[in-house]
Amino acid sequence: MLPSRCLRCGAVSREPLCAACVDYIVGYEPLWLDPALLPGPSLLDLLGPRETAVLAWDLSRAEWRASSREPTVGDAVRLVSLLRLDADARPAMSAGDAAVLHAFLGRAKRGLLTDPDSRPALAALYRYLSSQEWMPPHLASEYELRADSVEPRPLPAIEPIVTVVEPRTPAEPEAPPEDVPREETAPEEPPPPQDDVPAVPEAPEAEPTPFPEPGPPVPEPIPEPEPDIPPEPLPEPEPPLPEPEPEPEEAPPPEVAEPRADAAALGAMRDALEAERLRLESWVHERTSKVEAKERALETRESVLSEKVQAVEEKEKAVTARLVALEKDEARRAVLRFLGTAPGMTEDEADVIATAFPDMRSLEAADVKALTQCKGVSETLARAIRYELVPGEVEGEARAIELREEAQAFMEEGDYRAALKCYDRLLRERPSDQALLFDKAELLVLLDKDEDALQCYTRVLDVDRRNRQAWFERANLLFGMSRHADALDSLREGLKIDPSKSGDIILRAEQLRRDGRANDAAILLQAILDVDPANARAVLVLGDTLLELGDVDAAEGLFTRALGKDPQNPRILFRKGQLLNRKGRWGAAIQFYNRAIALQWDLADAWLAKADVLLLHGRLAEALGAYDKVVSFDAGSVAALAGRAQCLAAMDRADEARDALDRAERIAPDDAAVVRVREILAAEAPKPPEVEPEEAGAEPEADEPGSLADAMAELEEAIEAEPAEPSVRRRAKEAALPPDFKSFVEAVEPEKEDVHVLVQLAELALEGGDGQMALVRYEEAIERDAKSPDAWAGKGTALQFLERYDEALEAYDRALALRPDHEAARKWREACVRRLRREAGG
Repeated sequence: MLPSRCLRCGAVSREPLCAACVDYIVGYEPLWLDPALLPGPSLLDLLGPRETAVLAWDLSRAEWRASSREPTVGDAVRLVSLLRLDADARPAMSAGDAAVLHAFLGRAKRGLLTDPDSRPALAALYRYLSSQEWMPPHLASEYELRADSVEPRPLPAIEPIVTVVEPRTPAEPEAPPEDVPREETAPEEPPPPQDDVPAVPEAPEAEPTPFPEPGPPVPEPIPEPEPDIPPEPLPEPEPPLPEPEPEPEEAPPPEVAEPRADAAALGAMRDALEAERLRLESWVHERTSKVEAKERALETRESVLSEKVQAVEEKEKAVTARLVALEKDEARRAVLRFLGTAPGMTEDEADVIATAFPDMRSLEAADVKALTQCKGVSETLARAIRYELVPGEVEGEARAIELREEAQAFMEEGDYRAALKCYDRLLRERPSDQALLFDKAELLVLLDKDEDALQCYTRVLDVDRRNRQAWFERANLLFGMSRHADALDSLREGLKIDPSKSGDIILRAEQLRRDGRANDAAILLQAILDVDPANARAVLVLGDTLLELGDVDAAEGLFTRALGKDPQNPRILFRKGQLLNRKGRWGAAIQFYNRAIALQWDLADAWLAKADVLLLHGRLAEALGAYDKVVSFDAGSVAALAGRAQCLAAMDRADEARDALDRAERIAPDDAAVVRVREILAAEAPKPPEVEPEEAGAEPEADEPGSLADAMAELEEAIEAEPAEPSVRRRAKEAALPPDFKSFVEAVEPEKEDVHVLVQLAELALEGGDGQMALVRYEEAIERDAKSPDAWAGKGTALQFLERYDEALEAYDRALALRPDHEAARKWREACVRRLRREAGG
C-alpha cells in the first residue's frame, strides 16, 4: 500500500494534512478551520474588480485581464466593515475573503500596522475569531486577549464600585482636612520672605478660616511645598539692578592720577604673582619629595612581599611533596595490607607485587598472567590474589584463557570453523575486546567471509575511531573485494592518524606496479597524495605509474604541480625532462636534465638520459662526455657502458668501442642495450672483399654513399675552402652534405625548439620569483627569433615584475605589433598603463 501524502506540503502522512501544516494553519490561517467557508473570490473583487485592458498590436481588439496584487490593509478594513465582523457575528465568508483577512492578520503579527484607523478593524476581527465555536479554546482565549489589548472594551462595572465606596466615605472624615492643610501650607511659606509680590494675593485666597487645626503642623509641611512652588525662581531679575551705577561714571575727574595708580596696581600684582609662584614651587617640591618617599616605601614593601610570597610558595611545594610521598606510601601500605590477607603470601612476594603494582587500582587491573610475571609468584598464588580482589571474575578469566588456548589448537590443526566458534563464545562474554575482534577478523578472512571480517573491523572502529590498524586492515580487505572507493576512504583515515605509514604504502604500490597492477598502485599513491600533497616520493612513483598506463598528460600535470610547490627537486625535474623527451621536445628535455644536474651533480639517471638524447640527435662529443660522467659515478652501469660503446663506434673509434662493450658484456652480457650495441658493431665491422680475378681492377661505383664520418670530413673541407662569410658558409654546408644527411640535419635543427624552450624556462623562473633570470631567458629567445610575440610579451612581463614599466610598455608594443590579437600582451599592457597613470597622478 502506497503511503498517502499531505495535500499542502506533500509530506508522507496518513491524514490529508500533516501535523506541521495543521499547526501552521491553526496559528497563521485560522479561518480555514471554518467548515462554512465558501469557495470563490473575495467580496472586494465583486464590488470593484481590478481588471486591465490589454490591446492588440493593431488596436482592433482588446482583452480584459484581472491584475493580481496582494491585499492591502485598507482592503482588510473595508472587508471587516462590509461583513460586519464582531463578536458572535455569523457572516457568509468566501475563500477570497479569508485570504484578505489572513494577510491582515499576518501584518498585525509582524507589527506592520502603523495606521491607527486599522486597530478597530483588527480588534473586531479578533473578537469574531474568539467567539466562533469552530475555534480551538486556547486560540479563542488568545484572540480575546489580543482584542482587549488592541481596543479595550468599556467597563460598565466601574459605577457600582463607586457606589460601594460611597458609604465608606463618611467613616473617614480625616481625608478632606489632610488635603486642605496641604493647600494652606503652600501659601504660608511665601509670607515670611515677602520679596515676591505675586505670592501675596494667593495667600488670602487659599487660607480657610473655619479650620484652626492646621496651625500647629505648620513646621512639618515646610519642606514639602518647596518643589511645588513655581514663583521662587522670580528673584533672578535682581542682578540687572546694579546696571544703573553712576558712581564709576563720576570718576573721570581724577584723570591725572591714572598713570600712578596703574603703576602701583601693576607692582602689587607683580608682587602677588611672585609670591604665588614661590608658594607653588615650594608646594611642588614638597609634594615631589613626599611622592618619592612613598615610591621608595612601596618598592621596599613590594620586595619584602615578593620575598614572603616566594617563601610561602617554597613551603607549599615542600608540603605538597611530603603529601605526595605520604600518599604514595599510603597507597603502598594499602596494597601490602591487602596482600597480607591473601593465603600463602610471603613478605618477599608481597614486596615484589607492591613494587610492580603500587596502588589498588593497578592491582585490580592486573590479571593472572600479569601477576605471574612477578618474581616468586606462582599461578596458584595469582589466582588466590585475583579471587580476593574480584571473586566473580576469576572463573571468567580462566574460562577465557581456556577458550583462547582451545581456539589456537583448532587453528594449528586447520579446523578454522571450530576456532571461530570459540571466538564467538569469547566475544559474547567480552564484546568490546579489540584483540579478540582482530583475531576473529583474521580467521574470517581465512574462511573467505570478507563481509563478516569487515563487520569485526567496524566494531573495533566503533570503540576506537583512532585505531590505525583497524583502518589499514579494513582498507586491505576492501581492496581485495575491489571496492576501491571505500578502501581509499579507509586508507586516508589511517594515514591521517599515522602519516608515517605512507612509506610502507609506497613500497606496496611499487610492488604492485612491478607485478603489473599499475591501476591499484595509482589508487594507493593518490590516497597518499590526498593526505600529504608534498610527498615527493609518492609524486615520483605516481608519475611513473601514469606513464606506464600511457596517461602522459596526467603525469605531466602532476610533475608540473609538484614543481610549482618544490621547484628545486632534482628527481621531479628529471621526470619532467623524460616526459618532454617522450613528447618529442628533446631540447626542453635537455634543459630540465641540466637543471636537475645543477641541483644534484651526481644524479646518474639525469646524466644517462641526457647522453642518450644527445647520442640520438648526433651530438657525439657531448654524449660521450655525459656517458663518461655516468661511468665515473657508477662504474658498473651497463647502460652507460653500452651507450659509450655506441657513441665511440659512431665516432669511428672502434677499438675503444670494443673495450667499452667488453666491460659491459662482463657485467651483463644479456642486457638489451649490450645486445643492441653488439649488433651495431658487428654490422659496421669491415668485411673482407671477395674479389674475383677478372674484377680485381674494377673501381668502386661513384654513387656509393659514404659514412657519417666521410660526410663530416667533406663538410669541413668545403667550409675551409670557402670564405668566412656566414651565408656562404651555410650554403657550402648545405651543398657539401649528401641528401640523407641534409634531411637529418634539418630535422635536428633546434632553433625553433630552442626559442620555445627558452620561453618556457623564463616562465618557470618568473613563477619561482626570479625576474632577472626570466628577463635573461626572454632576451636569449628574442636573439634567436626577433619576431616571436611570446618572447616580447614575456619580456614585458619580466620588466613589469622588476618595476621597469617604461621598458615593459615598449616590449608589449613590439609584441602587439607582431600579433595584434595577443591576449597576454594586451592585458598586461593595460595594467602597466594604469600603473603609470597612477604614478603620474600621485
